[in-house]
Amino acid sequence: MALKRIIPVSIGIAVLSGCISEIADPFSLAPETPYSTWVPLKGNCLVSSKYCQTVLPPSFDSEELNLAELVDIALQNNPSTKQTWAMARAAAAKYSQSLSPFYPSIAFDGTYLRIKGSTIASGGSASPGGLPISQAGNAAQSGVIVTPGLSSPTPFYTTQAGPDVALGYTLFDFGQRSSAAMAAREALYYADMNHNQEIQSIIQMVMDDTYNYLYQQTLLRSNQANLENAQMSLDAANERFALGLAALGDVAQARTQYLQSKINLTSQKQNVENAFAQLAVDLGLPANVPFKVQPLPDQVLANPMLESIELLVEKAQSQRQDFLASQANVKSKEALVLNAKRAVYPVISTFLDIGHYWFQNGQQEQGPHWSAQFNLSFPLFQGFYYKNGIKNAQANLETSKAQMLQKELTLIQNVATAHMGVKTAASNLTDSEEYLKAAELEFNIALTGYKAGTMTILDVMSAQSSLADARAKKADSQRNWFVSLAKIAYATGSLCATPNEETE
Repeated sequence: MALKRIIPVSIGIAVLSGCISEIADPFSLAPETPYSTWVPLKGNCLVSSKYCQTVLPPSFDSEELNLAELVDIALQNNPSTKQTWAMARAAAAKYSQSLSPFYPSIAFDGTYLRIKGSTIASGGSASPGGLPISQAGNAAQSGVIVTPGLSSPTPFYTTQAGPDVALGYTLFDFGQRSSAAMAAREALYYADMNHNQEIQSIIQMVMDDTYNYLYQQTLLRSNQANLENAQMSLDAANERFALGLAALGDVAQARTQYLQSKINLTSQKQNVENAFAQLAVDLGLPANVPFKVQPLPDQVLANPMLESIELLVEKAQSQRQDFLASQANVKSKEALVLNAKRAVYPVISTFLDIGHYWFQNGQQEQGPHWSAQFNLSFPLFQGFYYKNGIKNAQANLETSKAQMLQKELTLIQNVATAHMGVKTAASNLTDSEEYLKAAELEFNIALTGYKAGTMTILDVMSAQSSLADARAKKADSQRNWFVSLAKIAYATGSLCATPNEETE
């Protein structure tokens, strides 16, 4: 009867603590997959990336992959998100473990005991019928039974079997369980948000790698165009030299410029291969797996409409997952300080054991046996262990606060530099386009004038160098424009949708 009363009360306490679903399915508190984000919103709803359908798209080896498909591949293959995902799941399981003390502990113990012993004579008298069955069973466990009237030891065999159910529950511990669970919960949020941040880091890394690879390809085409221009200058010098209108030095200078352009082209081919290999590795693929990347548009309009730095910083403080993770880490350490202080408080617990024994020859106890007890325990002295535990927890809390401050300073720095980076990239992109047009015109005029004999080979070489530099700066400014957009999105935590956007 006592057992029937205690179990509903214990379960009722656990229900009131609001942790039944969390302890039964801890992985519901972590990202569902290595490429899913997790947001503690509306019952810990899980949100998956919008570009995560297959490990490799069907067009992987036949068509040009756009940036979204490359991000998709990276999120599903890069080992970094798999590591942070596993860490988040481990933190979820640990949090569920911290909720276990809110539940009663129930243990089953089934025994089967077979004893061979001896009976010996007693020195006094005994009541008729000897010992009660339960007492006789306990005496038999020692291997010796005292029986009145025997003059010499007599061997005997006895059997005892039966189940026991033990139930224990902590009634009150001055918040030790609550503070430990609170610390584990905030540690779980820390792991979940770090995983979310890792997803954004992977997205930015793939974007940077993609823009760098396309930039190296653009430089390769620029070097090919530079080689063609150098060939045109060399042909013009050879033609004028053959007609006796130019000195041999003109040919030498033109040939030097031609060979330099050729070497630059060969070196750039290696740069393209290096950029491709880096992109493949960050996608989580072997570097020798071939695939094509969709090129950037030829014409890019750069007219940024940016919010103020103050508004962008506020947005970053509410969206940057690494900063939110540092806040959760501080809260976890605060809970650990509270737990360390409560470790010296009393703990009141209860224990109930109930069972029934059967003996040989069909005999059994008259009703179940049971025992109930209440315990009060608290430490008196343990070599300053608990005092030093509080100091350790407080030191860890100060460390986490300093880390959060450093994270916030870095966040503001990232936003400020990214904000200026977008403006600078937009200006450079516009100027580089004008620079390229002017350099092309200068080269054409210089080459035409050299052929007509109105300009020297030095004018042609100078114009050719300016054209090569303009092409490189145009490619670099185009890459920097796209990279600057990725940086400001990363700095403000906007590479992934916000919780409200995900819910919608």
